[in-house]
Amino acid sequence: MTSIPADPSLVLGNIIETYKIDQLKAIAELQKPVDLANDRLNNLTMSNYKINMIYQQMVNMRVNMASLVKIQAEQVQLKQEMAEAAIDLGDQIIESEKGIRDLKEKFGQTKISMQVESPMNYELSEVKPFPLSFDSLKFDVQFFQVMESEDSSQAHASSISAHVAKSFSSADDPSRTRSHAASAHDTAMSSSQNNTLEGTIVITASATHRQMDVLAPFVMDPQKAVNAWNYCNPKDKLKCNARDMWKAALKEEDGPKYSMQILTGCAKQSSFVGYVHILKTEGTDQSQETSSVAAAVARTMENEMGVSAQRGQFQASAQSSATVNSLLSTAKLTTNCSLQCMGVIPSIVSNTMET
Repeated sequence: MTSIPADPSLVLGNIIETYKIDQLKAIAELQKPVDLANDRLNNLTMSNYKINMIYQQMVNMRVNMASLVKIQAEQVQLKQEMAEAAIDLGDQIIESEKGIRDLKEKFGQTKISMQVESPMNYELSEVKPFPLSFDSLKFDVQFFQVMESEDSSQAHASSISAHVAKSFSSADDPSRTRSHAASAHDTAMSSSQNNTLEGTIVITASATHRQMDVLAPFVMDPQKAVNAWNYCNPKDKLKCNARDMWKAALKEEDGPKYSMQILTGCAKQSSFVGYVHILKTEGTDQSQETSSVAAAVARTMENEMGVSAQRGQFQASAQSSATVNSLLSTAKLTTNCSLQCMGVIPSIVSNTMET
């Protein structure tokens, strides 16, 4: 299902201008072929991951390769369909963007607008949460290793950007998906240029929330309500004198010829993108540090061989060997984390990890 793109004028308690809804619906209709083509490519990509996983499991189990010929043929066919789906997606994006650009030029600018004051009485109205929607969560974790090449930083950033766009394509509106992808590309490029990376762990999550914000009770201010009605219906203006109000109350009509739409509830959605950049550390040992390690090993082995000689043994014990091994081996893990959140502010605390 194609979602209606967001618009800054859609604010809880404000008047809904119907022509803007028509404009957003027209844009959403142009984006529908792109969404369908994108969903097809994502489904084929996920199927390719599953088939590759099954094939690797069969290889690890040493299944006869002759039995895997059919799976190999399916992999080749699936890659061909993925290529066709990617080309179709590119064609749909070009055609859709052109149509959307023409529509936006026809509609005019939308960043600055003027609207009548909301008829809501802010003192008597309340915003309450109601479980009218549904909870859903889409979560994914992927590791992207940096391959050594001249354009490794650009290729690494492009891979992460494509993965983030794919993760949010079915759960978010296209404009926000492009924002996530662009931010992911900039974050990866910045980390690659400022550090030497081994790889990046990308964590994506998008959720819809059951609790909706609903105005209940929704109380209107009489004067502001009349002004809002006259603004929305200039051909059926209301007058505030007693005689005209009495005539309007007694007037009978077959149906509501004029109306005024007010936004009284909204559902919520949040998204989260986390990056764990694993840094590569390279260096040479200093002579002082190497000498201290060698001295510690020598003392350990001297004490151990003395004890073994008293026992009539000619080799070190397993415990002393483990001690020497720990002195000679070093491990270092350096990470750098980045976050991109919309609709949620996570709680960030430090933690200690032992290796």
